[in-house]
Amino acid sequence: MRRLLSFAVILVLLLTFPRLRTLTPLVVLSGSMEPYFNPGDMVLIEPVNASGVQIGDVVAFHPAWAKGEEARNTLYTHRVVGIIRNATGLYFVTKGDNNEENDPAPVPAQNVVGKVTIVLPYLGYMTRHNPDRRVLLAVYVLFILLPGIYILVSTLRELSERPVVARRKERLQLISSRYSRLVFPKKALSIFIGFLLFFTVLLTPRLDSARDGFANGGKLPVLLISGGVPGYVYLNPGDSCACNYTYAVNAVLPVQWLVLLSGIPLFPRSLALLLALLSTLMLYPLWTSRFPNVEVKRHGPRFI
Repeated sequence: MRRLLSFAVILVLLLTFPRLRTLTPLVVLSGSMEPYFNPGDMVLIEPVNASGVQIGDVVAFHPAWAKGEEARNTLYTHRVVGIIRNATGLYFVTKGDNNEENDPAPVPAQNVVGKVTIVLPYLGYMTRHNPDRRVLLAVYVLFILLPGIYILVSTLRELSERPVVARRKERLQLISSRYSRLVFPKKALSIFIGFLLFFTVLLTPRLDSARDGFANGGKLPVLLISGGVPGYVYLNPGDSCACNYTYAVNAVLPVQWLVLLSGIPLFPRSLALLLALLSTLMLYPLWTSRFPNVEVKRHGPRFI
């Protein structure tokens, strides 16, 4: 099972690596696009031909209203809400999801750098753009200093005890070769069904009827996904909305992820199925067991 999971991870990395090389990471510094993504998140920008940009896309661009060095060094990441084509060229009307008004001026096509493909929550806190020095120090200690010390100590220990380590690895490999892993399908199925019920309940929102449409009567924020721009409505507990929607789901995952995943068939049931499957695979030690490889031979009237 471990080899199968390793093979799956390697296959995914090989398939996505060519595209990952073309992506540019940007750190979100403002709340203009909340809740689609939030300050401290990291967004990956994919280069795009401006002629292929459509209404509803979230693009990174140099603001046309900025002057001089600010225009060259500043990138905005907002949603396209309109497209203008005239004799002078192609322009995009942009707006932050959390802003009440459009951006001050249309964005020329040549100012568009790329389009947002995926959001990585909180990764921006691990960069120098984080203004909180205490968080930066904690990130540095937890993710850089301590792992670096561990790698250094492990390397020095391996160099000083190389013969001992080699013999230990050979012994472990010999022991592992004497065992096989037995799968218990019923236990795996019960774990999968338990996770499926859990994620189904977790994703199912509580929407109550209200005078102005629907109200979020639950304790979790609800995401109403529909057509149009921006394509979603975010309801905090107690909020109401007079709107039509295609899907309703508790916002337990990043909003951008849920909007993207809403394109898969049978959403959100398929999402609960996928989460249950991944959770079951991660807990494979619970539904598998190691047992020794015992070879039974007949020796005369007895078995050995």
